[in-house]
Order: sequence, then C-alpha cells, then structure tokens
Amino acid sequence: MGRAFSEEEKEKIKEDVMETALELFHNNGAKSLSISVLTKRVGIAQGSFYNFWKDKDSLIIDLAAYRSGQKLKALESVFSSSLDDPVGFLTDVIYKYSLDLMIKIKTQPIYEEAFKILKVKKADEINQIESLYGEFLKKLVAYWRENKAIKYADEKGLANAFIGSFLFCSEHHLFDEKYFEDILKTYISGIVKKYIKL
Repeated sequence: MGRAFSEEEKEKIKEDVMETALELFHNNGAKSLSISVLTKRVGIAQGSFYNFWKDKDSLIIDLAAYRSGQKLKALESVFSSSLDDPVGFLTDVIYKYSLDLMIKIKTQPIYEEAFKILKVKKADEINQIESLYGEFLKKLVAYWRENKAIKYADEKGLANAFIGSFLFCSEHHLFDEKYFEDILKTYISGIVKKYIKL
C-alpha cells in the first residue's frame, strides 16, 4: 500500500498532472490521451489519478478552469487602469477574453473538447467555471466601490456577459464571419452597460 500524500504534495501532484495534461492535450488532443500515459509522465500510479478526478472529462473541465483562473488572476494586476472607464474596461476584458477563447476552440483540441463536455454535463461542472468569473467580478466590483468608480454593479448580470459571450464563441460557426466580432462586442457592451451604474 502506498503512503498518504501531504496536502502540499497533493497540490503539487495535481498541478503537475494538469500541466502535463495541457501539454499532451495541446499536442495530441483529448481523445488520444490515456490516463496511463499521463500518470506515467507525471510519475504517479494510475490509481492516484482517481484521487483527484473521477474521469478524463472531469480533468478536462478542471484544465479549462485552471487556465481561465490563471488569466483572470493576471488581470487583477491591472485593475487600477479600469477606474477611469469601468464599462469600457470590462467590455474589453470580456471581448478580448472571448476572442482568445474562440481562437483556442478553433486551434487547440483541449478547448474544443472542454466545450463539448460542458454542453452535456450537469450544472455542478458548469458552476465550477462560472464561479471563477464570479470571483473575478466580485474582486473587480469591490475594487471599483473602494475607489468610488461606480455607484452600482449587478455581478450576476455581469457574469452572464462572460457566459453569453462564451456561448457565442463556442457557436461562432453559426454566424457570418464578417459580422461576428461586431455582434459579439455589441452584445457584451450592452450587457455591461446595463449592469453597471456610474
């Protein structure tokens, strides 16, 4: 019987598995990756994988959340640039983030696979992703309030600007390419303007 891992070791193993999985998924796509190959690369027993995830789909959802979390964390360092134009700042963040995601859906199998899984999964898997954006927005709105940049913000409404834009991007092929970016920006801008009062 193997020894129990400390909490620090568990976090390190989980991060190593996710980074290795991202590398393998980017190179080979989700369907070609086996749990066996992944755990061998990381240097853990195959059974240890199931201490963290119930299956490969759960890992893929975690990977999407992991990458999104990293990007949102990086944006926190530029909150100060949002004070002059909170609506413009958040519109641009969601718009650029959405276009980046669309490009990744087109070019990186892990993102395409994650959206396919999200479309058929239960609410708790989707809530995991939504909670990232909710936490980001909570921090951003708190920053704006502390600095008196806004009077009011409906965080749930703003979170829906993220979610809706991702749905647009995941179904980009249904739109005329010539108009897609303009439609996306108009949608995001309208939602953000509706739910922030300056």
